[in-house]
Amino acid sequence: MNNEDTEKPGLDWRILFGLTVTSLWMGTGVYYITRIVGWTEFQRLPTADIGSFFEGAFAPLAFLWLVIGHFMQQKEITANTRATSLQEQSTRRLELHSRRDSYFKLLGLVQEQLGSIAGFHYISIFGPTGTDEVSMDEFSALRSEASTGDHSLFIRLMIAAAASNREDPDVVREMLFGTDIRTRHSENFKRTFGRVLEAAESVDTDNMLREALLDGSPAGIYYRIIRHVTGEETMNPLSGIRSNQS
Repeated sequence: MNNEDTEKPGLDWRILFGLTVTSLWMGTGVYYITRIVGWTEFQRLPTADIGSFFEGAFAPLAFLWLVIGHFMQQKEITANTRATSLQEQSTRRLELHSRRDSYFKLLGLVQEQLGSIAGFHYISIFGPTGTDEVSMDEFSALRSEASTGDHSLFIRLMIAAAASNREDPDVVREMLFGTDIRTRHSENFKRTFGRVLEAAESVDTDNMLREALLDGSPAGIYYRIIRHVTGEETMNPLSGIRSNQS
């Protein structure tokens, strides 16, 4: 801990030192005139000699207080610099905290959007225009469940469908890019989640949030699956996913 931070309020030791030296110096001067020169003899001196005496007597004191003033000024500058630095750090923390709050609010909205994109992609594959494994009533029930807060429901279903066909990359590619509509959904999902990652980097310098989104969230895993199919990512995220994930 800095010693200056623990100083008690009161006169600065430099001022006390200056007052002490000044008092001793002036006391010595008075003693010199009284005991050695004598006040009567001193008063008889020419004005120029008296002026020279006082000039020589007070010059060291002037220099002393000049030095003390310099160090006092340096102390104030240091204190002001430290206060400014602390204020800037506090401002940066508040700004970062505000940006993180805004990011997480935005993340909630984007997660809902990503879930909707995956939902429309899912019905294009398994709905009446696809394999017809899921009826519109079943799809409506799933959408109702997703709208209650489980925004990643369709994303997990898409991951599970891709995982169940991991041994056949052509089927996975067909699921993600087999038609213009599926391609549009995949590209839209990849682009939207990519923006989420860019925003995460601006509020998380340690990349912990980015890594959590990529490796620990369904949206991140699905994003990596899309990138792997397009050849943008070499590691296959499906290798560590069970096919019955939902």
